[in-house]
Amino acid sequence: MNINWLRTFIIAAENENFRKTAEKLYMAQPTVTAHIKQLERDIGTQFFRKSGRSIVLTEAGRRFLPHARLILASYDRSTHDLLAWEQGYKRKLNIAVSPLLAATILPYIVRQFMERHVDVEVIVQVKDSKEISEMIERGEADLGLLQMKPLQKTLYVEKIKEDKVVCVCPHDGGDLESSPPIDIRDLFENQTLFTYNHPEYWEDLLSAIHAKYPKVRTMVVTQVHITKRFIEEGLGFSFLPEISLNRELMEGRLLEVRTPELKLPRASTYIITREDTEENRLFRSFLKEYFTY
Repeated sequence: MNINWLRTFIIAAENENFRKTAEKLYMAQPTVTAHIKQLERDIGTQFFRKSGRSIVLTEAGRRFLPHARLILASYDRSTHDLLAWEQGYKRKLNIAVSPLLAATILPYIVRQFMERHVDVEVIVQVKDSKEISEMIERGEADLGLLQMKPLQKTLYVEKIKEDKVVCVCPHDGGDLESSPPIDIRDLFENQTLFTYNHPEYWEDLLSAIHAKYPKVRTMVVTQVHITKRFIEEGLGFSFLPEISLNRELMEGRLLEVRTPELKLPRASTYIITREDTEENRLFRSFLKEYFTY
């Protein structure tokens, strides 16, 4: 059995369309057909049947699909493990991280960690905070870094950092020293507020804002980096964790606005694990050291 036949079969089974399968695998459609025929001949059964202009899995195909996925996953893991060993890695750490952290502090942290632990292969998966805890629980990642406390009681959860949340708006073109401060009331009355770009603090913050500024216009923008681009383009303002704003504030692309009438929340960063492995302990210890600097 050729492993490429299995890969083609799985993609074809998921799409039930040989043309789409060919596009996803960057091969000609006759090659897809040939792979399927060769696999069917090798196994001794038919995996697809025609239904009008489409194809559908046979009962045999549906029964074989989960086994094909397991075989391919095992093959991919084994070849990846061998390649890592040849490159000098003896251990592996699979990290699931939220987009905010992936775009801000993670590159520096990973580089420093890998320089100190050259035998540890680091794999990074960028996922939303809600997905990360589920991945850790299923064993699809070893360690998670996220912005919301998970609900699962089976996970080890530790808060490792808190950041200020600040109000930011686009630069108004004025001089920072001589220009008058931006009036927060003007923003709430005349600009759009971008909300829910962080998973943890918006419910309470929005309630407090509506109590003081009931007519504020809002727009849900669920990613911090998109929110920042919208603000830079002059489309509105928002409340973001300070950790995500260092470069934009330093370069003057965004301006921090004082909000004396509002008590602003803090944005937390959590580390979660399911098992107390040596690699997880190494990374937790490194993070604590990094955040105490």
